[in-house]
Amino acid sequence: MSTSVYTDQEWARMRPHITRLYSDDARPLKEVVETMRLRHDFHATPRMYKHRFKKWGLDKKYKEKEVIQMSLLKQQRSVVGKQSIFFVRGRQVNWEQVEKYLRRRPDLETKIKAGMLKMSSSNFDIVCRSPSPEPVLHVSSVLQYTDELLRLLNGYYRSCYHGSVRRSHVDQVVNCSVTVRCYRRLDQARAMIMVNMMKPGFQALNKSLDDLGSLVKERHPTLIFYLSDFVTAFDQRHEALTFELLRHTHDTMLVVFGEGHPLVWLLCRLVRLSHKDRNEFIAIILEAAVDCFKRLRVGDRMIERLSCHYIVLLGHMGTRKEIARDSFPEMDVASMDSASVSYLGRFADRLIVSRDFEEAGRKTDIMLAWLQSAPNQENPAWADLQLFYYYLKAHGGFSSGDHVAGDAWLHRVSQFAAQYFPNM
Repeated sequence: MSTSVYTDQEWARMRPHITRLYSDDARPLKEVVETMRLRHDFHATPRMYKHRFKKWGLDKKYKEKEVIQMSLLKQQRSVVGKQSIFFVRGRQVNWEQVEKYLRRRPDLETKIKAGMLKMSSSNFDIVCRSPSPEPVLHVSSVLQYTDELLRLLNGYYRSCYHGSVRRSHVDQVVNCSVTVRCYRRLDQARAMIMVNMMKPGFQALNKSLDDLGSLVKERHPTLIFYLSDFVTAFDQRHEALTFELLRHTHDTMLVVFGEGHPLVWLLCRLVRLSHKDRNEFIAIILEAAVDCFKRLRVGDRMIERLSCHYIVLLGHMGTRKEIARDSFPEMDVASMDSASVSYLGRFADRLIVSRDFEEAGRKTDIMLAWLQSAPNQENPAWADLQLFYYYLKAHGGFSSGDHVAGDAWLHRVSQFAAQYFPNM
């Protein structure tokens, strides 16, 4: 049959079918034309369809102003830890299409990232909202799988320890300089975000996530402790940000380990727990991990580090309100490496929070002795640890009410950071 000219009423009658094919099912125009011809005996030309799509607001192509507006709005919401989904002219936006548009327009992408463009006050047909969260599980709903998860994790730890490829360095900590730098950046990000210094805080957080990506690729069996640092980094005031960190770490692990790995399974479940239940569940998993490594007869130094990491995380999560002085094992300065010094500093930080300033001072004195040793100053992690030491002294000064000392140490933090970390 030849092409027909249809009235507005006839187009209106066919509109639901056309909309479903073109918009909902995302069929190409050529297929829509053919389907409508065969199923509904509707013989319109592609040009006629394009005219109607524009009139009905079904045009799939995003306009430059729409891409700019969505990109800037997404950027703005990401800074405060909010996820975003968009609807343009009533249709949900596939963000991959926006990214594809920007790849074709690198000039526009550069301007957006450089902050050279501003959001428009024009009334675009754009709707932005946060995605509906998955239903929150109670910890009891996850605990029913705990035995199975612990069995899988124990199998993973054993395979790492007994495997011929991995056994040679299981007793070694993950790349010391990377872990120290990762924690320093995470701590810096947490401190700034907590006081609403969002832009520099998120810059530091993104850098620490890059470090975490490097740690994940090493596939070290103690990786769960470093993942827990990120999952528990922020309190309930920043639950949206915690959700984003969980999602990011899950996606990173999924790429490296695959869907069936127990750590991927764990992160997938943690997303759906409340803040309190999540911390409770992590505490169970970490305690079991320490016990498992003890049974595997891993070296004393590794057990020492894992125990310290576990204690510090418990204090940070609020599972252990106060940390006893004897919780942290004694260490010989002569035999300490950068990882041990980092753990010592983290323990001192928790002691300051617990207001045990005397013991915190003793720990930082041990740090200082290590930092002042000439051979240790050649260590790749030395600058990060020296900055951490200055931060701890400032934290201790302000927390104890000695603001003069706190200001003096904070000035040292600024000076040292400017010298060693100009892009911090």
